[in-house]
Amino acid sequence: MFCDHLFLGNRSVLLNHMAKDHAFNIGLPDNIVNCKEFLNVLQKKIDSFQCLYCEKTFADKNKVKDHMRKKQHRKINAKNQEYDKFYIINYLEFGKSWEQVQSEDDRELFHNQEEDWSDWEEHPVCAVCLFCEKQTDTTEKLYVHMQEAHGFNLLKIKSEHDLNFYQQVKLMNYIRRQVHQCQCFNCEKKFQLKEELICHLEDSKHIAVLPDRSVWDQPQYYFPTYENDTLLCLLSDNEDELTAEKQTDNIPVISEDVSNIETLKQNSVLNELLHEELNNTET
Repeated sequence: MFCDHLFLGNRSVLLNHMAKDHAFNIGLPDNIVNCKEFLNVLQKKIDSFQCLYCEKTFADKNKVKDHMRKKQHRKINAKNQEYDKFYIINYLEFGKSWEQVQSEDDRELFHNQEEDWSDWEEHPVCAVCLFCEKQTDTTEKLYVHMQEAHGFNLLKIKSEHDLNFYQQVKLMNYIRRQVHQCQCFNCEKKFQLKEELICHLEDSKHIAVLPDRSVWDQPQYYFPTYENDTLLCLLSDNEDELTAEKQTDNIPVISEDVSNIETLKQNSVLNELLHEELNNTET
C-alpha cells in the first residue's frame, strides 16, 4: 500500500515489511484472519483518499499519504468495528471486542506479580443472542429476547424436534457459524452484512424453520464457533432424567452422541499416555 514492493504467498513478510519500513503495524500476522480481504479493505480506503486512522478524506493520494505520515496516522482506527472480524482474538471471547480482551490481558500482566483475592467479587455470566449483540445474565431472559425480538423460539424447537443436550449444542454451533458467515441457515443465501441476514431471516420466516437434521447434526458442530460461548454451558440437559427413567426399566441407554464424546475422551487419555511414554523414552 505504501511502495512498489511485491510479495507473493507469505503474508508475514508483507506485514512485517509494512511495520518495519513504513511504520504501519496492524498486528501480529498470526492474529489476523482473512488477511487478503483485510488488506483489500485498507487499500480501498487509501484509494478513496481516506486516512485509515482519523478516516478524514483528502483531495488526492499524495495528500492522504503526507497526512498519515506527518500526523503519525499510519495505523487503523481501533474504534472502527469493521476491522473486528479480521482479528482472531475476536473469536476467542464472544461478546467482547479485541480492545477489551487486550486491556484485560494487560491488567492481568501487571497484577499477576502479587495475587490478592481480598477484593475478588463474582461477576454475572452473560449469554449472547444468536442473532444480535444482546446479552443477558440468564438463559430464560435470552430465550424471551430471541423469541420476541427475532421470532426464534428455542424451547419450542427443542420440544418439537426432541433435541437432546448434544443435539442442542450442535444446533447452536451450526447457527452461530452460519450467522457469523452472514449466510441463512435455512436457504443458505449469502449476504454482505449481518444486519441484512437478520432482516432476511425475520422477513422470510426462515428463522423459525430448521434445515434437515442431516445438515447440522454433524460431529464438527461439537466445536463452538466462539470460545467461552456461555449459551452452550447454560443449555438445559434432560438426558440424565431420561437415562434414569429408562435404567429403572433395566433398558441400557447410550446415545450416539454420548458414545462419540466418550471416544474423544478415551483418545485424549491415550494421547496423554503416549506423550508421557515418549518423553520417558527420550529421557
